[in-house]
Amino acid sequence: MGEPEVNIHVLDAAYKPFPTFEEWAAHTSVDTVRWERYNASLKSRAQSLSPEVLDRARNVAKRAAALDTGAIEGLYEVDRGFTYTVAWETATWEAALAQKGEYVKSLFEAQLHAYDYVLDLATKAEPISEAAIRALHVEVCRAQSTYRVMTVVGPQEQALPKGQYKTLPNHVRTRRGTDHSYAPVDVTPAEMARLAAELRGNGFRAAHPVVQAAYAHYCFVVIHPFADGNGRVARALASAFTYRAISMPIVILSEHRDPYLSSLESADSGEYQVFVDFMLDRSLDTIALVDESLRSALTQSAERSVEAIESLYVTRGGYTHEQVDQAGMSFLEAVHAAVGQAFSKIQGPRLVRGVTIASGSYIVPPGHRLPFAGPRVVGVTVASRPPVQAQVVRSYGLVLPKDAAGDDDVQVVGSVSRVPADAFVARMDELIPAMSGVLLIRLNMFAERIVNEMLAELSDKAEQVMGKRR
Repeated sequence: MGEPEVNIHVLDAAYKPFPTFEEWAAHTSVDTVRWERYNASLKSRAQSLSPEVLDRARNVAKRAAALDTGAIEGLYEVDRGFTYTVAWETATWEAALAQKGEYVKSLFEAQLHAYDYVLDLATKAEPISEAAIRALHVEVCRAQSTYRVMTVVGPQEQALPKGQYKTLPNHVRTRRGTDHSYAPVDVTPAEMARLAAELRGNGFRAAHPVVQAAYAHYCFVVIHPFADGNGRVARALASAFTYRAISMPIVILSEHRDPYLSSLESADSGEYQVFVDFMLDRSLDTIALVDESLRSALTQSAERSVEAIESLYVTRGGYTHEQVDQAGMSFLEAVHAAVGQAFSKIQGPRLVRGVTIASGSYIVPPGHRLPFAGPRVVGVTVASRPPVQAQVVRSYGLVLPKDAAGDDDVQVVGSVSRVPADAFVARMDELIPAMSGVLLIRLNMFAERIVNEMLAELSDKAEQVMGKRR
């Protein structure tokens, strides 16, 4: 008899059968206060949301669990960013997954279908059967055709029998360098039948879902009934019980791998509570994850907010604010030019005239705004030289419609010392794409009126200076 055979017999003999549920329950408990607190928060939030929003949040948890279950087994690598991208189905999730290769994509899809299968199982009233577990193995491993086997000549790839109990021993070398025994091939069917019987028991069916999930998971991996895929099946199987209780799986991420394996090793030593505590923490993590997803659903998406903000940069008339600004400044410059031209026609060597564009202050009417460059005015001054020293000053400030359509007004709003405030108005469609001919005619008439009014006022002031009355 060769050495490998001797080792197999030794390892087979070292197999320690899984505990009965009665024994498991006697050594474990669940912090139900935390469990109820987390669930109460989730239920309270879910009441105000549609079933579709709740399903979407639970789907995030399912996708995270399905993605990372393969990473825990070393089938591929993930990080938090990748898991978030795929689980939340962000805009780049398909591209990110495609970068991992077609095989990883197919593994993820198979694992996702497996969690859908578990969800379907969870909706049924009957206990989990051996047939259901074998079918779950088929779903989990659907994308996997082979598995690695250690032989006397080294590792070899062999066809993976899906949904069938192992025909070769699958004992492993642990992280500590020791050999770990799973159920021998010849006792595996009986052990699986015993596990199914325990899952049908009244004590198990009345237990807390976290205790159920931890027990089913642990006992299954103790047996390790399939040639490969046992860890993925165990995690999906455990989720059947939380699905029944709270309609969501248990999310165990790849970053939990070390404490996960350590808690299983503690259970192997009879410290079952350590593994129950681990599964409770992961269950609460999942509830918190779904709860946060619901909270996020109550807020408007960043994309929609950005889209709404961007839409504000185009007015209801289809103009950009830059176009409105440019049209307004062109209008102000035209007012400046027209008033200057009107003054140039006046013959009066004793008059001092000035027309400028500068900063200024003025009241902005409702529904209007200042130019981007700040308040801009056309300042108009006319004065008489000494000794008949008098002066008249006016300014016309530019205001622009906030949400301009074609019939909205661009205004130069007057501020005068004696006569009522004046305003010259141009419609947007008189300014864009170019100033209309009618507007230019009106503008010239406005400029001549301003000059006439200011000169008449200057004449009155000059007479007052000289003590004369008409």
